[in-house]
Amino acid sequence: MLFWKKMPSLWIGNQIAEFSDLDTAKAIAALKIYLTFCLFCKESDSGRRTVELTFSNLCDIASLSRSLVNEGLKILYAKELIKNVSPTERKKIYTVDVLEQHEDGWCKLPLKGIVGEDKKISAFQSMHNRYHFELLALQTYMYLLYARDNRNDYTLARKKTICTKLKCKLTDLNKAITYLIHIGLLDRVVKKDIVSRPLDLFHDSCYFYMKTGGDGALTYRKKLTPLIIAEEEFPF
Repeated sequence: MLFWKKMPSLWIGNQIAEFSDLDTAKAIAALKIYLTFCLFCKESDSGRRTVELTFSNLCDIASLSRSLVNEGLKILYAKELIKNVSPTERKKIYTVDVLEQHEDGWCKLPLKGIVGEDKKISAFQSMHNRYHFELLALQTYMYLLYARDNRNDYTLARKKTICTKLKCKLTDLNKAITYLIHIGLLDRVVKKDIVSRPLDLFHDSCYFYMKTGGDGALTYRKKLTPLIIAEEEFPF
């Protein structure tokens, strides 16, 4: 199994807070469905990521009722975050690549350790789909993935900055972070060491570690094998 999948990310920095203005249950459903599409998509020869899932599939994978699946899809269509690219009316083939030339930017969405062998997302099975802290948890998770530096396996961010981006209170954010750890989307949160900078005593910068399928899962790079040439082969 792959360690991660691509998730379009430019919209997250601009629009993720908008979901707080929607009905909570419907907004949760929309974000669950979007994450599900990203996790189960396959890349075509053209580079477009598509996924073919029925209402029943989405109900099982994301732990949603059929009515919430319907409402969640409506939101994603209205916000132009997904498209149906099926050549027929009855068949649904969705894509999250909605911009021309696929210039939507992307971040790494953990796959292994999140999707089980039964093809279900265990974290989603634990959610009640009705509480505001659940919605904020999903928004926080997606924002942290969007903001992660690709060189590190964590996101370094200030809680104050996250609150500003998501338009939420610190107490609500802390509850959402605790919930993310509880349902297994975040592994741990470590406050940044400020021993060498005593003036930052009251800072709120933290390292947010995502739950992944292994160490370095989000930063793994193939090591280039150095070309070894015998001394006698040098032309000078």
